[in-house]
Amino acid sequence: MEGLETGPGGRPRRFRALGRSWTVARVVEVWKDTGCWWAGEGEKVFFRLETACGRLVELYRDLDAGKWFIYRVYD
Repeated sequence: MEGLETGPGGRPRRFRALGRSWTVARVVEVWKDTGCWWAGEGEKVFFRLETACGRLVELYRDLDAGKWFIYRVYD
């Protein structure tokens, strides 16, 4: 994922992924997950977002790596 722009509290506002730009209309839900700690996975913060075009998307930020990833795009 590229071109991520965040707002207050580090919440995503705009991002580029899957060959297009997405604008976040609202943050639906935020949660933390520790992942498979026994396998060395770090903590992640997930964001379920509604985009301006009405699509529901889940992104997460790997707190150890400081990188963002798309987790799920709903139809």
